[in-house]
Amino acid sequence: MRRRAALGLAMAALTPVMARAQAYPIRAIRLILPYPPGGGTDTLARPWAERMRVKLGQPLVIENRGGASTNIGMELAARAAPDGHSLIINTDNVALFPHLYQRLTYDLFRDFAAVTYLAESPLVLAVNPAVPAQNLQEFVQLVRREPDHWTFANPSIGSPHHLGFELFAREAGISMVQAEYRGGGPALNDVLAGHVHLGVFSLGAVSQHFLAGTLRPYALLSPTRSAAAPDIPTTAEAGLPNVVNSLRFLLMAPAHTPPAVIRTLHAASAEVLAEPGLRDILTRAGFDIMTTTPEQAATLLRIENERWAPILPSLNLRLD
Repeated sequence: MRRRAALGLAMAALTPVMARAQAYPIRAIRLILPYPPGGGTDTLARPWAERMRVKLGQPLVIENRGGASTNIGMELAARAAPDGHSLIINTDNVALFPHLYQRLTYDLFRDFAAVTYLAESPLVLAVNPAVPAQNLQEFVQLVRREPDHWTFANPSIGSPHHLGFELFAREAGISMVQAEYRGGGPALNDVLAGHVHLGVFSLGAVSQHFLAGTLRPYALLSPTRSAAAPDIPTTAEAGLPNVVNSLRFLLMAPAHTPPAVIRTLHAASAEVLAEPGLRDILTRAGFDIMTTTPEQAATLLRIENERWAPILPSLNLRLD
């Protein structure tokens, strides 16, 4: 009897500890965005995080840690405690970083657990309206006739925008002069001003310019049209079906985060992304909702990594 009583007291003492261990979240969640403030990731993350706060009962505190092509933020997240209270949203462009960088301070597939994809923002080939070609096929013909005349605004070597252009140029069999910039803003400004002819932009960043007539869209680098811009054709419709690249945003946690926490985050995110109010906000901002299970997210990351493995060597790109 004495032994049973002692066991009962021990279990009673452990119960609050076990309850605390099982409770999640127990404090504010740090949400790392590995970009400067004000970009497309902020546009997606902030309304999503506000609804996640309501769903989880704890705030998601956004921490912008831009720099080094998102590697600063990724390293910070990789080293965080795996308890679900530090998360990161990035694009799955990081899946090709092992092919671009010789020295990364983290391993995407060892140091992170995928939670879910959140949304996709299609990339779009667009030109200054002074370019005489009215569609992508006509533009390709112009470039073939005068390859040294036509220019591309490259916002960053190795960015999804740059790689989308390289896929386009390779598939179309063309070569263009590349003007390099430090970011999408300066690249867009020079295309708008007519200093450079062609750019690849995220749909959400330039949709207002399409409406204003200050930029002409040619094609989405997507297999299907976007609900955010149903009138813009795809590269496949222009006869270039292999020119597919987009900004796909996903939520990740440090590796070894408990499976129950991953499931909680996935379920809460799926619920908030199903809310009509949030869907409307994100669609108007140029996003298409994209939800996956953790297992599907991990598989998509692997597929993206493998997709670029044979392509990047032919582009002769190494970033360190």
